[in-house]
Amino acid sequence: MKRNYWNRIKARWYRRGLDYSSFAQTVLTKILPLTEECRSFLDVGSGCGTLSIPLARAGKKVTAIDASPHMIEILREDMKRLGIKNIRPIVAQWGEKKLCPHDVVICANVPELLKGSERFPLEANDLSRRFVFLVTSAGTEQDKFYYRELYPLLFNKPFEKRADYLKTYTTLHSMGIFANVEIIEYDFDQPFHDMDEAMEFWKEYLGIVTEEFDGRLREFLSRKLEPIKGGLLARFHKRSAIIWWRRVRG
Repeated sequence: MKRNYWNRIKARWYRRGLDYSSFAQTVLTKILPLTEECRSFLDVGSGCGTLSIPLARAGKKVTAIDASPHMIEILREDMKRLGIKNIRPIVAQWGEKKLCPHDVVICANVPELLKGSERFPLEANDLSRRFVFLVTSAGTEQDKFYYRELYPLLFNKPFEKRADYLKTYTTLHSMGIFANVEIIEYDFDQPFHDMDEAMEFWKEYLGIVTEEFDGRLREFLSRKLEPIKGGLLARFHKRSAIIWWRRVRG
């Protein structure tokens, strides 16, 4: 949950992408049947409410914590628009606020909390009365935003492979937490009003501040993006692992 990663423009792009995503539905189809009797959920790294809002609409009481004020701002806007009152949004880094136990702790797509540390899984376990669910990438060849093609094209180097769920699972196993794993697949497409906005998106994420790559990037995107009503769409099919366990009592 990096405080400065999600600036306002990235947060707004992410929220628009949710309207073209099957992520929440796919994840909650797996989680809700296991947690029917659970009432309270702690959503760690909640973003703008990807899981918090559908959990709340399913009748759950949710605490949503995220380090980005821009993400929480969007969450509050959607809560007001939808008339949702059973979410408590908190702007904070993990560990900054004292949190009470919840029936379920969920942490989806917050890789920095899972990198080489036993701390977060243990803290999540201690804050859970019933279940902990972690959602993280599956497969070291995952291609975020066409990076596997763009890095050689623009920077003349390969996009480095990333660690995936297996490292987290192995860490849990070494701690005596013998978790369950289920692999899911889903779409998380990204809409744009026009090519200029798409260019801005990729330059923001790639950290490009000059115009030296504009020609190659624009030509690449013109081949990749799909025309839709009102703009363009980048299609992304993703694979993740849901790692879950019942609270381990010490």
